[in-house]
Amino acid sequence: MAQHRCIVAKRFVFRYETLLKIRRQREDHHKRIVAERVRQIVAARGRLASLHHQIADEQDAIRTGQLPGRVDIQQIVRHRHWLGHLHRNVLDTEGSIRVLEGRLAQERAALAEAVKQRKILDKLRERRLERHMLDEQRQETNAADDLTTVRYVYGQTEVVAAQTEN
Repeated sequence: MAQHRCIVAKRFVFRYETLLKIRRQREDHHKRIVAERVRQIVAARGRLASLHHQIADEQDAIRTGQLPGRVDIQQIVRHRHWLGHLHRNVLDTEGSIRVLEGRLAQERAALAEAVKQRKILDKLRERRLERHMLDEQRQETNAADDLTTVRYVYGQTEVVAAQTEN
C-alpha cells in the first residue's frame, strides 16, 4: 500500500514582528505628541480670542467713560493701563503660538518619518506573507498531484492484477 504524505500548513512567522511593533509604538507616541501640540495651539488661540474680546470691552469702557459729563481721569488711566497689559498679553500669546506652530511642524515631520518607517516594515511583512501563502499553495498543489499520481498508479496496478487473474 502506498504511503500518503500529510502536509501541515506552517504558521506564518514574520522575523521582524518585534521591530514592527516597536515602530508602531513609536508612531503612536509621535501621534500623541502632535495631538498634544495641536491642543496647546488651540488653547492658545482661544486665549488670544479671549484677549481680543477683553480689549474690545475695555475700549468700549473707555469710550463710555469719555461721554459728555463728568470725566474720571483716574478711571481712564486704569483702563488705558489695563489695555496696555492686554496688548502685551496678545503679543506674548501670538509669540507662543508661533513657537508652538514651529514645534508642531518639527513634530509632524518626525511623525511622517515614523509612519514611513512603519510602512516599510508593513510592506515587507505583506510581501513575505504573500510569498508564504504562495509557497503553501504550491506545496498543497504538489501534494495533491502526488496523491493523484499515487491513486492512478495504484489503480493501474489493480487493473493489471485483475487482467492477469483472468
